[in-house]
Amino acid sequence: MALLDFKEIPEAHKGGGQQDTFELLARDFFEAMGYKIVRGPGRGADGGCDLIIEETRTGIAGTTNVKWLVSCKHKAHSGAAVLKTDEAEVKDSVESNGCQGFIGFYSTLPSSGLIQKVQSIFSIDHQFFDSARIEQILLSTKHGRKIAERYFQNSYALWTKEYPTKAQIFSDADGLRCVNCGDDITEGRKGIVVSWEKFRDNEAGQRERHVKHFYWCCRGECDRELKGKYGEAGYVDGWEDIHDLRIPTIYIRWVVGLLNHLYGGYRYSSEAFEAQKEMLLQLFPNVARNLTMGEVERINDLGAIPSFLGGLGYPDA
Repeated sequence: MALLDFKEIPEAHKGGGQQDTFELLARDFFEAMGYKIVRGPGRGADGGCDLIIEETRTGIAGTTNVKWLVSCKHKAHSGAAVLKTDEAEVKDSVESNGCQGFIGFYSTLPSSGLIQKVQSIFSIDHQFFDSARIEQILLSTKHGRKIAERYFQNSYALWTKEYPTKAQIFSDADGLRCVNCGDDITEGRKGIVVSWEKFRDNEAGQRERHVKHFYWCCRGECDRELKGKYGEAGYVDGWEDIHDLRIPTIYIRWVVGLLNHLYGGYRYSSEAFEAQKEMLLQLFPNVARNLTMGEVERINDLGAIPSFLGGLGYPDA
């Protein structure tokens, strides 16, 4: 499923001052990729040349500059493929503009006939950038995402909601690393947080809940190794998925539950309390944003589990 809607870019033949938008996207796209813009978009007859860009190749024998002729075709509104008749004189256009290669920059797909036509011209290099390839490159880098935000405002806003990036809040926040092996376990579902606690009598003879250890680690082998290290008679362990704690609603419920525990007589060792604070600080940049639709569904699923509202994993909210 396409993430960026190329129909947001105005059609080239309708005028209104926005008819050059797709060519301007191409210019910014290739500049972000590292190409030098030799000739930018211009109105009027272009002889099949919308842009000329230059690539610098460095090899054992030295540096070589290759000029590419870029032809832009924006057919997203009709959904039609770019036909070989749409690129009438590829070889002549490339050579007459002093270029060595041809690039098709399209908001749909090149037809098989066009691909065969260009491939048969052995004297020039060629590349095709269809909508899927353009989208993948734009969304994979910081500079590309800025371009996507500029040209695809609506679909980019939806994409950032469903694929949120980590908020830049703490300059030294580098995620949570397994206390056993050192791997980063903030992303994905690899990591868990573990607490060891028990009921005990305090000096006044009152029953209180004591949390002695709190840490984070990988599932599986690391978890088993740490159980052998931290497990003690009378203490039981509880765990939660770090990925779930990154969901904003779950995160704030944990924070409120922790406050309730402190008010309600829970006792934490200094080590366990400092570890909880460190976890909350490291995860906060991942939760300072809107919920995705998948996370809303996950919250609904978790709400149906009785232990969700209490127990060792999620403190009472």
